[in-house]
Amino acid sequence: MAYLEEKQTQARALVGKRVEIPVHYDMWMRGARFGEVQSVGKDGAFVKVKLDHPQARKQLKVWRLDFDYMRVL
Repeated sequence: MAYLEEKQTQARALVGKRVEIPVHYDMWMRGARFGEVQSVGKDGAFVKVKLDHPQARKQLKVWRLDFDYMRVL
């Protein structure tokens, strides 16, 4: 299985699950650490995470290269 196919499969498997976003994201440093994966971007390039933090209004894009740094809860 090629790298891109593996990451697409990984992205689809994350939909609906609670995750902790990677620590190097600015929103993590601002206190918005946890959320639920809502959707997968085109070709699995990113996933959109709806954050639990009350001040986080937009969904956060977590890019394919950072999937390995996300922690599934």
